[in-house]
Amino acid sequence: MRSKQGLQLRKIGKQYMIVEACSDNVNMSNVYSLNKTAAWMWQQLESADLTADELADRLCEIYAVDKTAALRDVEQQLAEWQSYGLIR
Repeated sequence: MRSKQGLQLRKIGKQYMIVEACSDNVNMSNVYSLNKTAAWMWQQLESADLTADELADRLCEIYAVDKTAALRDVEQQLAEWQSYGLIR
């Protein structure tokens, strides 16, 4: 999986948001808010083409979380992003 081109992660205060950027403008009609962990996942997808399993492994390296739980959460988040057309 990889993030769709033209989308950018922005941090506004304590909130993270995915917005569509074109030229020097930002399209605010579709804004997706993320928590810190989801923002971290998004950053991973911006830098590499990763599978759900690879993302879960990386998540387990950072957080004290069971691999099964991490994979379930990663797959759920990726499915949501895919339904919105945010990843390919």
